[in-house]
Amino acid sequence: MPRRDSLRGLRCEITFIRCYTSCTGSRWIRLGEKHLGQEFLEQIVLTRDKTVVSGDLLIDDRPDIIGAEKSPSWEHILFTACHNKHLQLPPLRRRLHSWADDWKAILDSKRAL
Repeated sequence: MPRRDSLRGLRCEITFIRCYTSCTGSRWIRLGEKHLGQEFLEQIVLTRDKTVVSGDLLIDDRPDIIGAEKSPSWEHILFTACHNKHLQLPPLRRRLHSWADDWKAILDSKRAL
């Protein structure tokens, strides 16, 4: 299989469009627009179901991502949070304890495929 030179990143938010000014997810959208510009907004996906968004990786603190797609295209990397730090992961599943961890190695591992 040829090496991937780049991965495409999308920020995936679960929110309701009608609460643009009050939802936590929308706060990230407004901050992104203010500090990172319009190009950032073009990379955001608003969805109730992350399983239908295609990608290489999903870094999320929710241990179980359940939705319409039973076999999503992405690998779920569990981001450690107070509500999931006690969980033991199956052998092939990966965890990112913090952004101080080597998250670039996780990206590189997908590029090598």
